[in-house]
Amino acid sequence: MTTTPTSRVRCDVAVVGESLIDIVVAADGTRRECVGGGPATLARGLGRLGMATTLLTTFGADPHGRAIDQELSRCGVRVIQAGRPAARTSTTITHLDRPGADAVDLRWDLAHTDVPACAHLHVGSLAVVRAPGAEDVARLVSCQDPDTTISYDVTVRPSVMGPRDTAIARIDEMISRSDIVKLSDADLAWLRPGERRGDGIRCLMSRGPAILVVTHGAAGAMGYTRSGSVRVRGHRVDVADAAEWGDTFMAGLLHALTGRDLLARGTDRRRLRTIGLDDLRGILRDANLGAARAITPACVPPAHIDALAAAG
Repeated sequence: MTTTPTSRVRCDVAVVGESLIDIVVAADGTRRECVGGGPATLARGLGRLGMATTLLTTFGADPHGRAIDQELSRCGVRVIQAGRPAARTSTTITHLDRPGADAVDLRWDLAHTDVPACAHLHVGSLAVVRAPGAEDVARLVSCQDPDTTISYDVTVRPSVMGPRDTAIARIDEMISRSDIVKLSDADLAWLRPGERRGDGIRCLMSRGPAILVVTHGAAGAMGYTRSGSVRVRGHRVDVADAAEWGDTFMAGLLHALTGRDLLARGTDRRRLRTIGLDDLRGILRDANLGAARAITPACVPPAHIDALAAAG
């Protein structure tokens, strides 16, 4: 059930960002609709993994909005309408026979920035770079209690992010404020064009995160700390697209860190900055397993999965 903003309810994780409906159109015109948006998908994954989760988001009082509210509530996620009342819910339309021709109708703002007391705050996706809510997200993060750990899931969608220079500045600033950062290899290439991967990684790590995770689709993921890096292999699962797996992997990552008391309120944040590579390898393996448990059934026929994953 959607609630009004309050700062008196405790939760383990508060997630801030957009929620929308992904509409996938097959070559024969068949349409399938799924609850989407990186932050909403992450929150749903955390709920499925049994974590107390609150999502601050925006959607309309229409059938799509009700579908989002019902799906998140079904997964145990507490939803706070943090934006101004929207006339309709955000959507993306993907035509499987026309790769790259997605139509995005995104409505995002953050009129209310009262975050329930939480052990961990996660921000992600387009909410960090999309005006008018991006500046509110940045302010919300900057005023968090020093004991609250922060994570950021970078998602690059150039067609809806606004001017490139502004988007990169906002992404870089959020990385500098975050303890844990995840992005895909495609996101990294967009952020640091023309650079070798190692140079791009060093640049992002120099901004301050304790843990940086770069996902590589079916090839798995790489985790980086000040002391080095580790690689874990991926799992083959039926998903609507690679982005859904990435969002749910982030849920698995937060779940694995929480299980080791690395995100608990009162925990010394320096523990994240001194984590050993063997521990990080175990965390990433558990993140993969958690994501496989939390993933939703595929919204497109399995025959399309490999092509979509390769593109992602």
